[in-house]
Amino acid sequence: MPMSAAQTAAFKAASGNIDVNVLYLSCVGFFLAVLFLWAPWAMSDVWSGWANEKVRHTTMGRFVIRAILLLIISIWMFAS
Repeated sequence: MPMSAAQTAAFKAASGNIDVNVLYLSCVGFFLAVLFLWAPWAMSDVWSGWANEKVRHTTMGRFVIRAILLLIISIWMFAS
């Protein structure tokens, strides 16, 4: 549901004349950047555990599938 003209004017007045879309894109961009930095960091952590035989094969496979699904669903929900 889009904002009314009164709501948009109130938002711009309270935010220092920043457009709503700029703030939205900044928040979504920050969120996706954090996710795309977290995924390789977590993958390297799981990989080192797997290489030292402290993490089982099934656990590593589940992590990879969950991380990929998290990234795909986040892009679909927030960046579409």
